Amino acid sequence: MVENAALIRRPVTIKSFLVPLLTRPAVAKFIKYAVYLFLVVNFGVYTVQDYFAYKAALSSNAPWSEILEQFATTIDTAAWLGLVFLFELETHALSDEAFKGWIPKILRVGRLICYVSISYAAYGYIAESLDNYNVKLLADVSSACQLADQGTSLQLNSIIYEEITAANCSSLSDDNVFYQVTGEVSVVDRDTLEMNRWMDWINVNNALVWLIVVFLIEVEVYLQAADRFSSRALAVARQIKTFFYLVLIANAVIWSFTGYALYTWDAFLWIFGFWAIELNLAEWEQDRLQELAVARDTGR
Repeated sequence: MVENAALIRRPVTIKSFLVPLLTRPAVAKFIKYAVYLFLVVNFGVYTVQDYFAYKAALSSNAPWSEILEQFATTIDTAAWLGLVFLFELETHALSDEAFKGWIPKILRVGRLICYVSISYAAYGYIAESLDNYNVKLLADVSSACQLADQGTSLQLNSIIYEEITAANCSSLSDDNVFYQVTGEVSVVDRDTLEMNRWMDWINVNNALVWLIVVFLIEVEVYLQAADRFSSRALAVARQIKTFFYLVLIANAVIWSFTGYALYTWDAFLWIFGFWAIELNLAEWEQDRLQELAVARDTGR
């Protein structure tokens, strides 16, 4: 109990907020695995969504670079799923004895592959954001109905496209200025383009902040493995990480107020997914502090 009190008295961080859940392990376990299940479902949803966006936005002979850019979210989500799985193994599922052989090397290689994929996805978000500034004005088009029944899709927001038909063209957009992003076969109206530019930079911000968060988790795992629970570096890493979690929450709120319900759901789901890892780290710290206290008391 002394260790628990000491843990909670530290500066408020995400981990100190989650510590009370350790008193109800059954509830914590249920929440954690429910979140993991939703993350897998979420991956399936984004894969399907990226596929339909690819079919609407790109031609059949589009280069692989553009196709991979279009599937940046799928690649990103797959890598994050892998990363959560590997962190779950290291911080909870595997016993201490497992880290004396080849398993630590496998975990490090696996995480490196995930980080490369995540970094590539972040690059994809940046490239996609820049693409929205490389557009061609469709000077002869002043109404979506001029493009009806030609197999052309109108981009309605960053992720949703709708094929323009005579039946729906008047309801899709009342704008009179339309653009085509270079390399894409879909079109976008002026207001949507401006919104997409803004929202895409939120995506970039979110991707880069997540890279910072997982780097700080790596730092925390390293310091805890070295029993440096009272180190200044660990305390600072936790406080900085808490700040960036707040940035991620702010991004989710922005998506909520701008009509991106799926992005909002996704954002909070991933935050909760990594809070499950934070809970593992808190439990690991609590158990290790108790072990060290027993060893100290027994003189070992």
